[in-house]
Amino acid sequence: MPESFPQDCWLYKPGHKSHYVQCNVMRDKKRYQAKVELISPYSLRVTTRAQAEVLYYHDAVALQLKCLMAIDGDIQYCPESNLLYVKTNGPKADTKGAWFSAYLSKDELAMCASSDSESGYFIK
Repeated sequence: MPESFPQDCWLYKPGHKSHYVQCNVMRDKKRYQAKVELISPYSLRVTTRAQAEVLYYHDAVALQLKCLMAIDGDIQYCPESNLLYVKTNGPKADTKGAWFSAYLSKDELAMCASSDSESGYFIK
């Protein structure tokens, strides 16, 4: 279970923040429409036509809220990259179609505050 506040965590490991390079590299991978259900503060069930699995995310509650407010209910999951994409309002008023990405983990989360800051996964 993570021991820091999600907004203070800068790990780029699965279950934590996604880095724009990760998203850029994986953007053309196959995505499937998904439904997301909150299981605990750190876990969600992601269901597509082909599968349903429990995945972990540092701030599952905030991610679930984003999913509930997804534009046109558009939530997509890429099992190959473990990235969940949620269509949100854009950065400017009345702009629609921006995507929020969440890097999900198949394993329970690492302890954020105790991670090695020299590993390249922690940038702050």
